[in-house]
Amino acid sequence: MPTTADTSTLDQLLDQLKEAEASERNQARLHRQAKPPLSVDMEDPIGWVSLFGYDPQRYFTDPLFYLEQQLRQKLWRFEHINDDAPLNSWVPAWLGHYPEYTFFGLSLGVRSHGGPILQTDHAMTRAPDLSLLGPVDFRTSGWMPRMLRWHEDLVALANGRVSIGFFGWNRGGFDIAVQLRGYENLLLDTLERPEFVHDLMKLLVEERYRWCVEAAAYLGTEVGPTAIADDWVACPYVSPGIFADFILPRYLEIEAFHGELVGFHSCGDQAPFHEHMLQIKTLNGYEVSPWMDLSQALENLPESKHLRLAVHPNDVVIDSPETMLAKLRAKADTLRGTTRSFTLGTSGLTPLHGEREFLDRIDLWLKLARQSFASA
Repeated sequence: MPTTADTSTLDQLLDQLKEAEASERNQARLHRQAKPPLSVDMEDPIGWVSLFGYDPQRYFTDPLFYLEQQLRQKLWRFEHINDDAPLNSWVPAWLGHYPEYTFFGLSLGVRSHGGPILQTDHAMTRAPDLSLLGPVDFRTSGWMPRMLRWHEDLVALANGRVSIGFFGWNRGGFDIAVQLRGYENLLLDTLERPEFVHDLMKLLVEERYRWCVEAAAYLGTEVGPTAIADDWVACPYVSPGIFADFILPRYLEIEAFHGELVGFHSCGDQAPFHEHMLQIKTLNGYEVSPWMDLSQALENLPESKHLRLAVHPNDVVIDSPETMLAKLRAKADTLRGTTRSFTLGTSGLTPLHGEREFLDRIDLWLKLARQSFASA
């Protein structure tokens, strides 16, 4: 980062953030007891690129622009979206969703609209050979030099005025295994060479442990609770048998290593795995994605488990008002009488027809959601 960078715009945005954070409107959100709390999520960075029209390559290479844009996005969201999520002064040192892939020799890029470019021809797609994977070095593997420099540059720019979050190793192992080996190859491996799959998953998780220890040392903290995001861990891509045999044992080890598994995300139906997931004793909150049957989740999971309900983006950006209302009322009716805690939010949204229509649709969805659950 050039030491002569002009930070006047950043200073203005930081002042605006602090003012908004201290505002009565934000304090009301902090103390609001909405049932359920409603949240609107943006598809990052695709939705923001669409709204603000910036180059995602610059977003992920220019720390001053990135920090300024993060603040603009926070302020835009707070000003325009009246959900129950309070404004905060935390900014992630983020470079996209999959930096862990680079630690194992996979290349990663970003498209002009903000979507990722993932390498699909790693040497392991041609040979089930663990010797093709070297150990992960916290300082030198893949994007680690870039990630460390990015974090340090953002911390210097923030100068204590906002908190800069370090990267998390989100993948639990299976997503990386799929990217290294290829989905079809990995499924065949579970039948033809199961020990290889076990050994691959063990290797990936053990490297995750070592990285987390070194990350804690770098930050001057301790290894603590973690979350997992394995997008491929969903039916029908993975069967309950594959989950129980090859994935769950590693998740249980991750839980034991970190002391607590605070969340799990996948892009699909987790309900067929619930019976097995309940063995993860510290996982107290469950995602109910747009591809899951809410009734099935209620049947599968004890009342003590919190539910994070997410609706499909199309429910907000495409559905007619009548369809929106019908879907929300169906959810409210399904949850009628439950004593369990739950939240309701959108999956990542991207505007389709301009900012004004986008905001009108979000406002309508929030209004109908509050109406539906108020009468539930």
